[in-house]
Amino acid sequence: MKGALFAVAVAVLAFALLPSAARAAPYVPPYDAAFEAKIKAEIQGRDPEGAALFAQATSARDRGDDAAYADLLEKVHARDPWFTHATRRLCQAESMRDHHDRALALCREAYAADASPQNAAGLATALLAADQGGNADYGTRALELAREAVQKAPGDYYTQFTLCQAALRMKDTRTFGTAAAALRGIAPRDAFTLFFSSLDDAMKGKLDDAQRELDEAHAAGLPDATYAHFRDVFEDARSPWDRWAPRLVKGFLAWLAVFGLLLGLGAVLSAATMRAASRVPTDAGGRATGGDALLRRTYRVVLTLTCAYYYLSLPFVALSVVGLGAGVVYACLALGTIPIKLLLIAGVIVLASLWAMAKSLFVRVRDEDPGERLDLAQHPKLRAVLDEVAARIGTRPVDSVYVAPGTQVAVLERGGLLRQMRGKSERCLVLGAAVLDGMRLRELKAVLAHEYGHFHNEDTAGGGFALAVRRSLFTFAMHLARGGAASNLNPAWWFVRGFNRVFHGVSQGATRLQEILADRWAAFAYGSEAFSRGLTHVVSRSVRFDAHIAATLQEVVPAKEAVANFYSFVPKKDVEPKKIEDAVEQAMSRPASPYDSHPRPVDRIAWVTRIAAEGAPAADDDASDAWSLLSDRDAIEKRMSDELRSRLAMRGIRVQRAA
Repeated sequence: MKGALFAVAVAVLAFALLPSAARAAPYVPPYDAAFEAKIKAEIQGRDPEGAALFAQATSARDRGDDAAYADLLEKVHARDPWFTHATRRLCQAESMRDHHDRALALCREAYAADASPQNAAGLATALLAADQGGNADYGTRALELAREAVQKAPGDYYTQFTLCQAALRMKDTRTFGTAAAALRGIAPRDAFTLFFSSLDDAMKGKLDDAQRELDEAHAAGLPDATYAHFRDVFEDARSPWDRWAPRLVKGFLAWLAVFGLLLGLGAVLSAATMRAASRVPTDAGGRATGGDALLRRTYRVVLTLTCAYYYLSLPFVALSVVGLGAGVVYACLALGTIPIKLLLIAGVIVLASLWAMAKSLFVRVRDEDPGERLDLAQHPKLRAVLDEVAARIGTRPVDSVYVAPGTQVAVLERGGLLRQMRGKSERCLVLGAAVLDGMRLRELKAVLAHEYGHFHNEDTAGGGFALAVRRSLFTFAMHLARGGAASNLNPAWWFVRGFNRVFHGVSQGATRLQEILADRWAAFAYGSEAFSRGLTHVVSRSVRFDAHIAATLQEVVPAKEAVANFYSFVPKKDVEPKKIEDAVEQAMSRPASPYDSHPRPVDRIAWVTRIAAEGAPAADDDASDAWSLLSDRDAIEKRMSDELRSRLAMRGIRVQRAA
């Protein structure tokens, strides 16, 4: 690399030292006022008229009038040939005009008259400029003269500057480094001091320092073309690792910083959500107002940024995986052995990871019914209750009701984003058949009011970006596991696990805030007490129904006993009541994990109890059984039993159907 840098430096050296109109800043060489005063006094004492001409020449040089500068120096040289300073400067002017024979004659004349360090350096510079064809004698003599000049005047900028040029021409790295170091002590902020220091560092392999000094030289006045050329030279001199590793490290650190920021924002917003939940709202409803509204907007922005971060991270993850595979291959080549098994494992991880990533970007979603659609015309009481609750919340009622086998009560909107934005989506209610057992109508209304609160707050509308990320992340993890690439050695697996934590920390916190606001709607619509009983019933029925199904299967599967209705079936050996009560208590007070979309039921009940809302006056039928809203309970339960039987069969559990 040293030889290449020297060759390039020599090739552009003459150009680099020429004046240039295209500079980052006007270059002003270091000015030695004491030396200038001394030589002016010298000619003033012997020839005042010659001194005036010399002063005019200096002014012409300073304003960039090269022709006038040379003409005036010719006049001084003709009047005062003894004044070698004018002779030397005329030599430099002729050299700049490519009149090299004339320049050499003048500099030799000055040096013969006075072998001063300035005249020695001047002759060396003229020899270097005249050496267009690589004349070794010119280069050797120039280096000798430059060394002589430095020995006589080691603290002079011009002599050290000349020695740098001569050493570059002769590829004398030691001399060049010594002269460059001397220049740093004489004029540390000069453009060419920095330029030579940059070359010195580059030849020592310190390319980062070389580039920094080159940037500083450019800012101090190094010509743009010279700067651009050597910037490219330094870049080309770097190995691919040196060239890209710092950028990759900076990118990785920036990526990690954003990762940590999102993780921290999720924790802060989650804490803010819990504080918001404990406040008693001033508005008699579940609208987000004041700090709650700001919190919702902040969640929306942070969640959008988190989703964007996911997709922007995928190219980086892909590069990390490919880099891992390439690193394994390189390590094997460096060791001189090829472990086939290790290479196969690395290949499987790389290919499986890239395949999983590609699959995660193109997730197909099937819009399947969440249960059995009810014909609401056959259940007028249910239709009336749905309309009543919607009117209480102030939102549009559901369009469809689906009955499912379990204990869930949930709402969703079906249709594309455009339909949702136009308010034309299909609003759906999913009602678990098992949850209605033992539930009073007032409690069901309160639970439905909670679900309608989601509609009112538009929690079910939009959110397509977050849903797409959730599906993509799940697909990514699933295909990594299937491909055998779910390993701690795989950067893609680390990303999936880490981002899953960040995403849930943000998205689940937002969902919890939605649940809190929906709880408020329910409390103000039908009373805090009614909603507390309804929420307790939903949690309790979930535990009890799971225990009931487990006891039923434990009895009928070994005996191959047929079951017509899972809901009305009475096992001979049911679960002990004490165990059921303990399980319900645990479900009510179990600490919420970062992956829970809802706060703890006991906390939700405590928050709505603090509201102490009475809700709407009780209707005459509010104490009736919730099943009274549906016609033909037995038929619905049998159809749901068949659905449950199908789901069990998919898990390898077969229960015969009764005749």
